[in-house]
Amino acid sequence: MSGDEATKQYYHDEYFPQTLAVLQTHVDYLVNELDDLSESSWRKTFRKDQHRHPRLPLILRHNNFVRGIFELVQQNLDGMAS
Repeated sequence: MSGDEATKQYYHDEYFPQTLAVLQTHVDYLVNELDDLSESSWRKTFRKDQHRHPRLPLILRHNNFVRGIFELVQQNLDGMAS
C-alpha cells in the first residue's frame, strides 16, 4: 500500500466513523473506571488508612493524572465527532 494515497484515503473515509465510535466507548469506559478508583471511593472502602495502605496517596495521584489525560483525549475525540 506504499504510495497508494487514494486507497489509504478510501479506508480512512470508510472506517473512521466506526473507529471513532469504538475509541470513544473505550475512553468513556476508562474514565468511568478511574472515577470508581477515585479518592472518594477509597475513603468509603478503606477510610484512607495510610498505615495499612502506604502507597495509596501515590496511587490516587497517579489515577487522577491518568484521568486528566483521558479527559483531554475525550475532548479531542468529541471534537472529531462534530
